Amino acid sequence: REVPVLSLYVVANPETGEVIESDTRLERVVVRENLRHNMLDVQVTEDSLNDTSTDLPYGHWLRPLWKLAQALSAQRENVRGKPENNSRVEYSFYLDGDPDDPDTPVRLVPRQRNAPLDRMVAEYMILANNLWGGLLNQHGVPGIYRSQQAGRVRMSTQALPHEAIGVPQYAWSTSPLRRYVDLVNQWQLIAAVEHGVSARLVAPFKPRDADLFAIIGAFDAQYAAWAEFQSAMERYWCLRWLKQHNITRTVAHVLREDLVRFANCPLVTRIGGMPELERGTAVEVEILGMDELSLELDCRYVGQVGPAAEEAAA
Repeated sequence: REVPVLSLYVVANPETGEVIESDTRLERVVVRENLRHNMLDVQVTEDSLNDTSTDLPYGHWLRPLWKLAQALSAQRENVRGKPENNSRVEYSFYLDGDPDDPDTPVRLVPRQRNAPLDRMVAEYMILANNLWGGLLNQHGVPGIYRSQQAGRVRMSTQALPHEAIGVPQYAWSTSPLRRYVDLVNQWQLIAAVEHGVSARLVAPFKPRDADLFAIIGAFDAQYAAWAEFQSAMERYWCLRWLKQHNITRTVAHVLREDLVRFANCPLVTRIGGMPELERGTAVEVEILGMDELSLELDCRYVGQVGPAAEEAAA
């Protein structure tokens, strides 16, 4: 079936990442196929993307997208003055059975954030949020922007630079079904596309609109609440996973002072009595006890570990 979309068309130089022109349209498209990470991650690697002689699913358009994504990333890196740290591992949680049954096996599936598909998706979301934020600003239509200057991240209705990302403006716009802020920005974008220079007079939210500031305030509070809930939920299933696998010793990496992150699951905890170590140092910890109700974990520092033990635990 046809679905309504806000589309961004971009002409860019894949060698340099220079955006030559862009066009935003309201239209309808038919989604023929959804490409899923867990189906393609194994096949879509940097080697298969760079080697045109290998057989790659959807390679005829994934390869050009990959080339441009790399150029866009390098362009942002020049602005930031340093590379992005995308080495963190993310985890998906699976319950193989009834979630209400305490004996239902918990499965953690790791995946690298810097996998080529992730990098392509991220790069084109950043491109869209940057260009669409610029489009709103060009037409004098207020939007909700996320900026970072001098290390301070904030949300506002003005187009300001995001130094950590390396773009002149950044307006969340690409996930209107997932984030209310993106939906608001798409309403504003639709007005800009339909009305051009007069959009600021007919857009749902006008310049200095008090309702827009109220949405930002409410979103910040809601976003923090959801993040806290997500963290507690992941922590609970991590504790259940550790218990089911009878893990009493594991490797963790120092975040700061006595705070560490486990190498085999997305669990962060404090280790009392741990010596002062550099960030990223691999240490062995012993799990003395846990409470699934309070989500507390009691651990003891055992010592630093070498590269071989660290690799085995990851």
